[in-house]
Amino acid sequence: MPLRDNSAALDLPLPGADARAHSERLIGLIVDRIAAQGGVIGFDDYMQAVLYEPGLGYYAAAMPKFGEQGDFVTAPEISSLFGYCMARQIDDLVARGCVPAVLEFGAGSGSLCAQILQASPGLGSYRILEPSADLKHRQRDYLQRQLPAELFARIEWLDRLPHGFEGIVLANEVLDAMPVRLVVRRQDWLELGVAYDGRGFVWQTMPAGVEVLQAISVIESRLGPLAEGYRSELNLNYRPWMRALADSCARAVVLIIDYGYEQRHYYHPSRRQGTLSCHYRHRVHDDPFVYPGLQDITAFVDFDACADAAEDSGFDVMGMAEQGRFLLANGLLDEAGNRSAGADTIAQLAISQQVATLSLPQEMGEKFKVLALQKDLALDMPALRRDSVYG
Repeated sequence: MPLRDNSAALDLPLPGADARAHSERLIGLIVDRIAAQGGVIGFDDYMQAVLYEPGLGYYAAAMPKFGEQGDFVTAPEISSLFGYCMARQIDDLVARGCVPAVLEFGAGSGSLCAQILQASPGLGSYRILEPSADLKHRQRDYLQRQLPAELFARIEWLDRLPHGFEGIVLANEVLDAMPVRLVVRRQDWLELGVAYDGRGFVWQTMPAGVEVLQAISVIESRLGPLAEGYRSELNLNYRPWMRALADSCARAVVLIIDYGYEQRHYYHPSRRQGTLSCHYRHRVHDDPFVYPGLQDITAFVDFDACADAAEDSGFDVMGMAEQGRFLLANGLLDEAGNRSAGADTIAQLAISQQVATLSLPQEMGEKFKVLALQKDLALDMPALRRDSVYG
């Protein structure tokens, strides 16, 4: 069941025949669901299907996603300096009383795991919670090639959250891929749902549910009423995710690394079209109906809503910092200097570019934040500021 093709208008490369056939199978499934729901489904249901439908969704299917052959590059693929700095922070937490164990959500290519284990060999265990069977297979293959047997043996893949976990939890670019609701103000607040017009998916307004209206009420109580025509996203998955994580943890620190804003910036008047973005072969655009199942769809993290959900679930918020500040506080420049010493000019330039990409404000340095939480611990992290979460 082909869709109208907007790829030319967006200047996107065409997928191959097999990929198009894969996308069309997913389209057919979503069209059937729309029909079964009376002609419209919530955008969160659409996003859930195109990203996570077993065997067909973007993260569930056997297609390249990370690095040059995929659709986007994450910090660990940019440079192992990122994993080195994370390892230094983990070592500091362990020295302050944290159990030397890591639980990573959605380990992507496996790069961050490899970098941390190589830089912090004192870790006793490294668990990966990975829902995608395809990514789990790719991670095993990659990590077996990258790590000596003794380090690889410390890795365990999980199908569900552990019970009574003690240690450090990592979620690097996880929350941005959670399905979101889309809302728009047209006198009253409405949800933007997804319908099918016989040729393709289209937007259709639908009444906003109670949970959506409550979330908007909290935002407007802090910021004042948002303008007519304002459109944005609401992530209502933070709370169930935080509750499940809190229930699984005994004594733990949680580090969430992602791109996002505090609410005063997220819902700024200049951002009246929201933050939803799509990634296809390193092109970024805003049409989530292009190539369903073949492109990534993300929304920036609302860090205030995330912190609210964490506190309501039993975590203490330790603070937040821009990624650049966090990495600099954990030895980014010193390690870059060590690696550059004695290297040739080309290698030195490459390291300098990696440092710039990870830390400069116009690159990843301010767009990405690090939010730290703890449960049943009383630790501090000098790289973070507590007032930066709600300031």
